[in-house]
Amino acid sequence: MDLGIKSKNAIVFGASSGLGKATANSLASEGCNLTLISRDQEKLDILSKEITKAHQVNIDYFIADLTKNQDVDQLLSGLIDRKYDILINNTGGPPPSNLSNTSENVWDVFIRSLLSNTIRITNSLIPNMIQKKWGRVITVTSSGVIQPIDNLLVSNTLRPAITGFMKTLSNEVAKYGVTVNTIMPGRITTERTLEVNTQRAKELGISYDEAISISSQEIPMRRYGTPEEFANILCFLVSEKASYINGSNIRVDGGLIRSI
Repeated sequence: MDLGIKSKNAIVFGASSGLGKATANSLASEGCNLTLISRDQEKLDILSKEITKAHQVNIDYFIADLTKNQDVDQLLSGLIDRKYDILINNTGGPPPSNLSNTSENVWDVFIRSLLSNTIRITNSLIPNMIQKKWGRVITVTSSGVIQPIDNLLVSNTLRPAITGFMKTLSNEVAKYGVTVNTIMPGRITTERTLEVNTQRAKELGISYDEAISISSQEIPMRRYGTPEEFANILCFLVSEKASYINGSNIRVDGGLIRSI
């Protein structure tokens, strides 16, 4: 199936690993030119060379930490003349957190990265899409938006907030041919999986493999998803084929969320 996004210009945040890396590869396989954003220059350099070799698309990258306002200032300054068709908002998740172990500083850091700086970036890049009367904005959130996840207090609080922003934005820009959607990964095998299940294993006094096994049994498909499975759905959502999907909150979770 031709998704109709060959030669479109996409910017992908959190691109050096996990869901962002899989998304970058999926978009490149459809012929998108890419700008990759991450904190890890070494990983971005390697990924850029791999994608260029595999897909022969135009690709560059910027180093930025979305928890730091000055990094975002510099990034937006560097992007001022860039015109993107596709924006993938994807920010690293907060560490395991609950009421007793979450400091005010942790809240401040992730309010910046998950909420305020994501809004700044989106507001900066979307006017060009409106002008061209075509654009796609996808924001990666979490299944915790609908079904809060134990011991992820900060994520459970802030992800719904950015979901509300994106839903409101979708109503404002749809008439210009710009769609805005959010996508909720469930349990996908990434570095985040390692972090969360290491903590869970420690709390339960079991091994990491046992924690993964227990967690997998809570998913109707009885397994974790792969980053590639997630990226395939995201790639469809930014395509011409998905032109009438707007303001939606898409689950990619193997049935983990129990509500209708």
